[in-house]
Parts: sequence; C-alpha cells; structure tokens
Amino acid sequence: MRVVLYLLLILVVCMTATAQTPNSRGIYTNKIELEDIEMGWMYPLSFKTAPKPFSQNGWTYPVNQVAASEKIGAWLQETYHPTGLLGDVKLDYLATPASKLKGTKSYGYNESEKDNRFALPNSYGASAKFHFCLSKTNEHKIWPTPGHHCYMHLHIMANNVEVFTKQSVALSSPTDYYFTMPTYTAGQPGRYDKEWNQKHTAYRGFATSANLSKYQHHFNPVEGGPAYVVIMTKDGKPLPFEQVTVAQFISQLESQFPKLQLWAVNDNLIYEDYLSKAKKGIQFLKKEMKDRLQEFVYFTDPSQQITIIDLANMGADEKMPIWIQTEQNSKNLDSWGKTLSVNTNYPLLRLKKGVKEACATGEPQWIVFNLTIPSDPAYGGHVRVMDNFVSRFNYDYVYNYFFGKEKVTTPYEPLGASNSVSKNKDEAPAATLSQTALKKKADKSVVFFEDFSDIKDGATPAGWATDRSSSGDHPTVTTLKDFEGKWLKLKGSASPKTLVYPVSGDFELIFDLIVHKGDVPWGTPGIKVEMQFAGSDGNRNHVLDVNPGDMNRADAAGWIELSLGGATACKVSSDYSISEFTGSKPVNKVTITYRKKGRIAQHLQQQNKSVGMPNRIYQWCHVAWVEVYCKS
Repeated sequence: MRVVLYLLLILVVCMTATAQTPNSRGIYTNKIELEDIEMGWMYPLSFKTAPKPFSQNGWTYPVNQVAASEKIGAWLQETYHPTGLLGDVKLDYLATPASKLKGTKSYGYNESEKDNRFALPNSYGASAKFHFCLSKTNEHKIWPTPGHHCYMHLHIMANNVEVFTKQSVALSSPTDYYFTMPTYTAGQPGRYDKEWNQKHTAYRGFATSANLSKYQHHFNPVEGGPAYVVIMTKDGKPLPFEQVTVAQFISQLESQFPKLQLWAVNDNLIYEDYLSKAKKGIQFLKKEMKDRLQEFVYFTDPSQQITIIDLANMGADEKMPIWIQTEQNSKNLDSWGKTLSVNTNYPLLRLKKGVKEACATGEPQWIVFNLTIPSDPAYGGHVRVMDNFVSRFNYDYVYNYFFGKEKVTTPYEPLGASNSVSKNKDEAPAATLSQTALKKKADKSVVFFEDFSDIKDGATPAGWATDRSSSGDHPTVTTLKDFEGKWLKLKGSASPKTLVYPVSGDFELIFDLIVHKGDVPWGTPGIKVEMQFAGSDGNRNHVLDVNPGDMNRADAAGWIELSLGGATACKVSSDYSISEFTGSKPVNKVTITYRKKGRIAQHLQQQNKSVGMPNRIYQWCHVAWVEVYCKS
C-alpha cells in the first residue's frame, strides 16, 4: 500500500498522547497510555542471606529446594521487566493446608480437592502476576485496581502437576492422584477446534519457536484457565505419569464410592434411590467393559468430574455414557453410520507410585513453565510478556543448570539484547527516497505522499501511528516478489502522523492495495479509510471501506461501502459490488482513488476508461467508478 489512511485516523493520532490520566475513581481506562511505561515489580526479590529450609502446613522443603526456588525467581526477575503491566513476583511452594471441614457436614468436592493435593510431590519455584487493571493510589502509585483480577499469571515450578493438569477429584485421594492433561494443537478435531484456539496456539510464534523446540510445549485450552505450557525433563524422558486402564478405573471408583456418597449426603442430595442406582451403575460398567479391562480410559471432556449422579445414570438407557471412551479419537455417526465429526478424547492419568518420595529431598525431576493467555493480545504489555516467554527466557540455561552433564558456572543471561517490543524507531533506512517521492515532495499541490522507499524491510515507519493486531504485530514495511516498490503490511491500524485533520476544500486521495490469497478469510475486515472534513455545520466523517471477496470462492465479489457523514442530501447505496476484487486470486492488486470536488464525492477504482452514472456501478476488469451526486 503506497499511501494508506487506515481505520479512524483522528482516534489513532490521539492515542499517541503521553500523559497518563486516570478517571475520577483513579482507574486507568485508556490502557494505551500505559503501554510503554516500565512499571517494574511491586516487591522485587532480593537474596541477601543464605537459603533456609521451608515448612508450612505439613509440607517440608530442604535447603537445596529452597535454593532452587531462589534461582528460578532470580532468572524470572532478570528476564521480565514489566512494561505496560505491573509485576508481582514471589517464590512459590506447594504448601496448601488440609481441609478444616473434614468430618463435618460441610465436607464436599472443594474440601476433597484440597486433601487430595497431599498425594502430590514437593513442587517449588517462582510465580509472577502481570497486572492489567491498574489505578493510581492516594500515594500516587500505580497499583492493581481493587476487586479486579485481570492479569497474566506465570509459573515456573519444579515437579509441578497442578498448573497444567485437571484433577479428577472423585478418583483422587491423599495417597493417589488422578487427572487429565488438556492439550490442543492446530487442527486437532473435537470440542476445542475453534478459531480462537488456533490463534492462541500461533500467538507470537509459540507453536513454531526454535527456543522451545527441544522441549514439550503445548496450549492448554480448558475454559477458565487457558495457558501456554512448556515442560522439560532430563534427557527428554516422559513425565512420571501413567495411563489408567478400565480395570484400574473401576477399582478406584469402587474404593472411592463412600466418598461420593458422603458428598451427596452433605449436599442434601434429593434423588430417588440414587444410592442403589449408583451401585447398579457400577455393575453395568463392569458388565459392559468386561472384555476391555486392559484398555485405557479416556474422557471426552478433560474437565470431567464424576458424581454419584453420574453413576446412578450409568446404563439408564442400556448404553455406556458418552463421556467414557477407550480410544483417543472417536467418531460421531448418523443413523446410517456416516461419520459426522471426530472427537479428540483425553487419557485419564495417575501419578506413578514413588514419585512423591523421590521428589521429597532431591533435585528437580521435571520443570513446568505455565503462562496464562493475555486478556488483550494486541496490548503491548501482554505482547512483551509473551515474547519473553517464547523467545527471551533462556530455557537451555535452565535445562543445563538442573539436568546438564556438566556443572553450569556462568551466570544466567536472557536471550536477546532488549526486553522491549521494538517499534523500529531507530532502524536505519534501507535506501534514500525514490525519485517519485522526491518529485512529489517538491510538488506544492501534493499535501502528503508515502511510498516507504526509505524504510527498511521489517520496520514500522516512524512517521506513522500504528496499532497492533490481535497477533500482537505492528504494521511493517516489506518488499514483494514481482511487485515494484515497498508496501506496508497491515496488521492492525496505521495512519500518517503529519496529516492534519479536519481537511477542507477539494482533494484527491490515491492508494494501492495488494491482497494475497489466504490473507483474507471470510469475515476479515476491509481496508477502511476515514477522512474528517470541516464544514459550516461542523466536522463530517467520510468513510470508504474496501473489502476483498471470500478467498474460498472464485465467484465471491469484493465490495465497496461508502458512508458520507452529515451529507444528508447525498443518495448513497449501502455497498457497491466489485466482481474482480476477490481474495481467491493468488495476488490481487488494485488502485483506489477517492475524490472530493465541491459537493460531489467520487470513488474510482483503477483509472481505465469507464462510464459513471449516479448510484450505479459499472465493472470492467478492475474498473469501478461510483459517482454520488449531492443536492446543492
């Protein structure tokens, strides 16, 4: 795009303001004002004395594990310098208390979940919250807004199970831990095959990062806690988890049946003969699965929790419940046996025996890095945290420190030279201005011209105000094969800072567009240009929106939408079809001209010979011309 005015120019320009102003309640509502402010840590970690053993709620951590936590905390703090977000870092130990309600009528699911954690091994490391909802306190500090819990949460924990798995509370006990491990990869069929999960997986290069390639890494899609997970084990060995067979599953259900009955009683469950029906349900399960006892159990939903009602309903229709499967992928069939869809199922796992004891005093057996997804992927603070997680944290150093064959003696250093997200302000120009740009610059009739000829490839032009897209990227300049000149690759909005609004008088705006097949799936917003004009009765907005057709359909025409604010005497159709402007072509290049002359606004696409009439569009190849006549 040679000359681009994209998406609400006046608003984009305003967002370059540097003052940070909270509202009357002290809350910062315009987050963009805070995006580039380095806020640092609320309570920075400092290690001035030798580590000491840690004990709490019946959990005990020896000196070597406390020292490992301090190392992890220091590395985290060295890598992340919270900018646009307020950081809160701390050393972290699994030391949750046992339930105080055991033996009372208040003991139920939540209390059992607490007690079941005692089956887990010692888990230690550091965690950090990166706060997004911020306010100014009476002491003029930027601080988390009370009552608002919006933050990215990072855990770096040795021997951890909880942060990336889902406990099966009914099956677990203080000595046995059962769980699922939700994972998602792009294209995985089933309940999590959603567009937003595909975007989350690809965010900031997580799925394809060279920095993570040596280690298991996946996206956890579970509702309420989606997160990015990285796991390292010595020599890449499997985690100490094992799949649960049907026989083990049935045996554990029977042993845990009194607990499920207790929950029901304490919850004042009213269900006719639920106890006897639940026992019959287990017998039905045994009967149906008698020939499959050594097969593995899978759940269709990794968050599946079992209650006595589930057991009471088991076999009610003489069929196995759909949430229990014995294969990783299952098919949904219609009445004729045709496959309607495929589901990905999740294995039921349990912690191997002896793991808790093996992790009680020794060095880490595995390390988990878990970062929750950002609430606003386009916000600079969130982009920085994710870029640090994906590209800057030195995972190889951590692996070598704990699992390497030789002792690491060099100090930890993050990867890369800078923590900040570069806006390429200091990029050296790749070349001088083109001859065309020099001529236009000397032409006094030209108010603004840009062909990006003096901008380095991959840089964001310094003279433009830009927003990030949902992928966290700024628009950048690029050179395209087989196309002359340089182009601005739009990801998010961009507008020239030197163009002043409102505009008065007649003008002509010309810009080039290129669309690559695959860049414009159905529903992608068009290229929107908004011009603000001064008038005797106030400022008016003229909006031109150009949309390419669906990339998946050769016959899907693009279209142009016009909106002339305040021009009530102008008759404008809602949209004008452009049959040749379709995203299904390998490459589609067009030139857009928008002209205002007196009280006549014209739009021309290309500049070939064409015929124009009021409120009609005539098409010839890439030619389209719309004339809108306004009464004087």
